[in-house]
Amino acid sequence: MAAKKVTTVNLGKKGSFKVHKGALHAALGIPQGEKIGQARITAALHSNKPSVRRMAASAKGLTSMSKG
Repeated sequence: MAAKKVTTVNLGKKGSFKVHKGALHAALGIPQGEKIGQARITAALHSNKPSVRRMAASAKGLTSMSKG
């Protein structure tokens, strides 16, 4: 079994958190190469599973972060 890819996101004074690469894709049943659209992320925010809601909230926040 392959090791999970874990990345730490540093938010400066606000702290940091760990992101498991591909976890939201797996939870939503979306193939790894396909992009997750904003409509799917918004729908995942209202999921019955708390872990999926947290991942979707992180994805929504990370999309608005500067990528440069």
